[in-house]
Amino acid sequence: MLALDLVERLRQVSPSAANALLTVAVKNIIPLSAVMGIRVEDASDARAQASVPLKRRTRNHVKSVYLGVQVTVMELTMGLWLFRRFPPGRYLALVNELQVSFHAKAKGGVRAICEPSPDVFNTLDAALQQKGDKAREWIPVRLEDFEGTHIADARFLAVMKKA
Repeated sequence: MLALDLVERLRQVSPSAANALLTVAVKNIIPLSAVMGIRVEDASDARAQASVPLKRRTRNHVKSVYLGVQVTVMELTMGLWLFRRFPPGRYLALVNELQVSFHAKAKGGVRAICEPSPDVFNTLDAALQQKGDKAREWIPVRLEDFEGTHIADARFLAVMKKA
């Protein structure tokens, strides 16, 4: 049984416990996320969501969330969605390109939301069914502060293949 299968079984009983387990797993896989205080809030087939608080280690010199922290929580959230749909071990994935547009200063904690259209999954899935082909698709992520202010939009060009 894959670890993600275990998380899914737990999600049937308690979604919050499944998110807590994912938060711990992410901190073990990506130690930097523990320092930042990243918390997984949702990881389903349709969306992934993670947040990071504004604290001493995530704050820059102008007292807002450091750019690297914002991009990291967006990438991690995109990865949660991607690996939920295409589990590691069966698939390999890398980000080949990133485009980000910032709209407001992140004066407090931020939340990244990855909620791609079904077409994104369908395009990746169809390409991965072809023998020897790689799949490439842009995956969007929105960044908001905890009050819902739109902070940034990112697009990650994910390149995948079967393991």
